[in-house]
Amino acid sequence: MSGMFLRRVFFFFLMVSLFLSVRAGYGQGQVAPGETPGPVSEKIRIRRLEGLGGRATVKTPEYDTNMPGSATPSAEWVRIRCQYDTAPEWIDELAFTYYAMGVTEVEGKRAYSMYKKTVRYSDIEEGRSHLSVVYLRPKAVERYGELVAVAVEISLGGQVVAVERENESKDLPADWWKNPAVTDAKIVTQRDGYLLNRLETPFAFINYDDYEDIR
Repeated sequence: MSGMFLRRVFFFFLMVSLFLSVRAGYGQGQVAPGETPGPVSEKIRIRRLEGLGGRATVKTPEYDTNMPGSATPSAEWVRIRCQYDTAPEWIDELAFTYYAMGVTEVEGKRAYSMYKKTVRYSDIEEGRSHLSVVYLRPKAVERYGELVAVAVEISLGGQVVAVERENESKDLPADWWKNPAVTDAKIVTQRDGYLLNRLETPFAFINYDDYEDIR
């Protein structure tokens, strides 16, 4: 019995050693097979999502040129920005899918506008406080109302690994972007082309090195 017991103990420690060796091999920026990346493994963690209220409003940047200055006042954009950490040494690509919900009134009833934009970043090095951002065109707010909710999903290899939301409307469910049917509204319209990535806006060259390369 003692010999069998020793063999079992040896086998147990052998398997533990092999498991730790495999884990160590995947510690250099890769996700081990069968492991769920994201908040569970702390490989990607969202620190903050901003997109509502006055702190999210930014004016069109002005550049010094030899052309006459514009007589038109600078427009106001809504900036939806995500701050996040990554643990692997390198990640080939991360996809950020942003959602935003605006609301106005049409004939006494609430009319909701749903915006969506996916931005893909490449070559993300391990680090804290990475930044990702999209901008809502100024005319969207003027025409379709202020934003009352924003959300972001981060995907790695096609799998959602981190989610964050900011919500000022009690009328919207917690996961409103997954099912945009709103209980007190008959009108929910998907509006394409209003959320833009940084390179599609006048902000493309502002603090350029603060952001990862857009793929």
